[in-house]
Amino acid sequence: MNYKDNIISHVSNEACKEVSAKVVRSLRKMTEGMQSGDDTPLKNIWDEVCVQRQDEYSVMWDAYEETILAFIEQEVRKLDELVIGAIWLQTEEGDDWADEIQDRIDDGEIEEYKQEAVDYNLDDVDKYILVEYVLKLASEWTNKRIEKYIDKGYSL
Repeated sequence: MNYKDNIISHVSNEACKEVSAKVVRSLRKMTEGMQSGDDTPLKNIWDEVCVQRQDEYSVMWDAYEETILAFIEQEVRKLDELVIGAIWLQTEEGDDWADEIQDRIDDGEIEEYKQEAVDYNLDDVDKYILVEYVLKLASEWTNKRIEKYIDKGYSL
């Protein structure tokens, strides 16, 4: 990885961690619409997301994922376009695009200094943050409520 890639990766990682932290805070504030019921130790939607990532998905998982993506979308749209581009370049689609641009530069089709923008895709960015940051965090996150829920064999 060259110094440019390191810088892009660092900018992307910091932005993704910030977006993820904001999403988690929002989910931790959500207590309405919980599927786990009143008799469980879970306190918020984030607890339910963590349980599902660590134990078993509910039939409502798609709704949870849509909610998380909505929060991610909201935060990503606030980012500077260059930061969004840096994140997108970390995706498989972004990496393929960068390779294609480099091939075009190498072939003399375009000049490197004339490629001014990254043709990012916001949906790719949102899904990348969902999978690589928020859901990975949910897989590792724990607290006494989550442990008790899983240990007692509750189900959503």
